[in-house]
Amino acid sequence: MLIKKKDMGARAAKAFLDSPSIEDRLRHARDLALSHPAADAPVLSAPSIEASPTPIQLMGLTREPAGAATGARLEMVSLEMIDPNPFNARKIYRTSRVSELAASIGAHGQEIPGVATQREGRFVLAAGHYRFRALKLIGAKCMALMIRDGLSDRELYAHSYRENAEREAQSALDNALSWRELLDQGIYASETEIAEVTGMSLPNVNKTMAALRLSSMVLDFVREDPKTFALSVLYELALYEGAAGSAMALSMAKLVAENEAGRKEIQEARAKIESPRERKRKDTSRLYKIQSEGRQIGFLKEWDSGKVTFEVVLTDAKDRTALVAELRGRFGLKG
Repeated sequence: MLIKKKDMGARAAKAFLDSPSIEDRLRHARDLALSHPAADAPVLSAPSIEASPTPIQLMGLTREPAGAATGARLEMVSLEMIDPNPFNARKIYRTSRVSELAASIGAHGQEIPGVATQREGRFVLAAGHYRFRALKLIGAKCMALMIRDGLSDRELYAHSYRENAEREAQSALDNALSWRELLDQGIYASETEIAEVTGMSLPNVNKTMAALRLSSMVLDFVREDPKTFALSVLYELALYEGAAGSAMALSMAKLVAENEAGRKEIQEARAKIESPRERKRKDTSRLYKIQSEGRQIGFLKEWDSGKVTFEVVLTDAKDRTALVAELRGRFGLKG
């Protein structure tokens, strides 16, 4: 049966209007979480997470059984026993993304475990912070974690960076903020080491760090939607603020957020400030009339720029010859 394009459009519109909103899905997810005892919170929708000789299926992917090759083990851990990664690559979290994930977990369960290590009796997340926030949002009590013992500070950062790069890469501002902390705390000694662990070129690492030269008022605005500001845009914005000041940089950032400016427009605006065109000065002139026997026979005109023009009509040959000889002598003309 053929369906007309107009009917297809109408059906699509009706399906969209009939579909539950994120708020409805989130409310349903909270109700599901509250309907289960804390110990039985439905975190994984996959088969049993207890250790077994068979692979665990998560989101259709085959994972090796706990401890098979990586020394890791899968556990259900109370959210109260979990601490965020102190060296997390992501610094900015979108509330809309947390709500969407919370609704999905409420409907389907936590299909992918987080990664954590144990320190002083606590579980420190290496990766899975969006899932952690989503589970807390719906009131879940536990989180599925793949526990990897003995992760170093550098490995905590590397795990979070790799996971974000594979799923929803952190923004340039995320990178700048986390790298500044890593350098300040001595986790990495230089930007060169950060380039090595992230696989990013050293010049791009340098440009990323330059974003932190932006004033707090501009950085606060960028934080509202950091994905809008690509690395090249942030770098140019920092250079622009150095030339134009914070107020002008904030105005430019707002244009970027509204999709009315980008890297090229910021470059051009900075160029106008750093290399303004010299305004052409008005060249004032003065005119002197040459008179003979009561009538004008020529003129002499000079400009402030140094230009001089001279024109005269001499009908007397002797006068003309004498004037030409005088001028040739004045300017050393031979001929």
